[in-house]
Order: sequence, then structure tokens, then C-alpha cells
Amino acid sequence: MMWNRNEDDVEAWILDGHPQGRAPDAGALIRMPPYRGRLDEDEADAVVAYVLAASLFGVPSDAVAAEGRDAALRLGCFGCHGPEGRGLVSNPGSLKGYVPGWEGDDFKDLVGSDEEFRQWVRNGISDRMAANPVARRILGSQAIRMPAFLDHAAASDIDSLLAYVNWVRKNPRRTTAAQRSGG
Repeated sequence: MMWNRNEDDVEAWILDGHPQGRAPDAGALIRMPPYRGRLDEDEADAVVAYVLAASLFGVPSDAVAAEGRDAALRLGCFGCHGPEGRGLVSNPGSLKGYVPGWEGDDFKDLVGSDEEFRQWVRNGISDRMAANPVARRILGSQAIRMPAFLDHAAASDIDSLLAYVNWVRKNPRRTTAAQRSGG
């Protein structure tokens, strides 16, 4: 990832075997094979998104958000919320079958405010969800449940984690061709 400046460079490596404007390295013992024509648009988008997330590409330049990323790593948030907190983790028994990521509409439905985010992290549930018997039942029946970090995360950790989550939400990864076309 150290040779890539942005998502377009990552896509060019995958599709063309080298970034745009750069010739393939003639001295390389093993060259990156081009996958253009071997992957359809959705597959290419999925590989780009995976490489970006798995390599933790795009570390926030904002110091507080970067501290939040470090807190998420230390607290194990990515183990449930997926790489960069962008989802992709199956959760049997949950309403939709997965642990919600931080950048989608599911997050907006579950977390209505910064204070509600703090409640989720501190208590493993928000006051609003705890007061709703249907939500309590669904959240209680899923295989992966949000842990309460009350004794494991300082208020400053939670604030920096919130800054990182906001950074993730403001910097979404590529969408698939189906998402772009409304499918």
C-alpha cells in the first residue's frame, strides 16, 4: 500500500497491474497480474474495498480521529464491526444477519446522537433500545452482542472513538455498480 496515493491507485494495480501513468516495473521478478476483463465491475469494486479496509488505508489526518482508530484496534471493535468498522461480519440471530458497520443506514437507525453512541459503548446498549421491549429481545437473541466497555474505556477513549466513527462516516469506501445504479 505504500505506493498508492488514493483508491484509484489501488484500483489501477488490481485492474491494470500498475497505477495510472506508471509503466509496469520491468525489473520486478514477479509483476502484479492485471485483472481487467477477469473481474466484473462489482467484483473489482469488492476487491478494492477489501484491500483498502484490510490494509487500513486512509488513516485519519485528524489527531483525535487517529487516536480513535487506535482505541478501536485496542478495544477489538474491528473484530465485530469489520475492517475499519465498515461491517461485513455475520451475526446469527440478529435482525438483519450481520453486525452493523459504522458508515451505513443501520448505524443511523441504532445511534441517534453522540450521547447515544456513548451509551452503546459504555453500557453495550443505548437507553432508547433498552426501553424498547422488541429491540431488547432482538439484541438479546443475537450471537454477537455489543459488550459494555464501562470499565475498559476511558471517556477520552470513547470521545476519540466517536471522532473516528464520524471520520469513517464522512469517508465511505467505494460503492458497487449495483449500489450506484440503485439495485
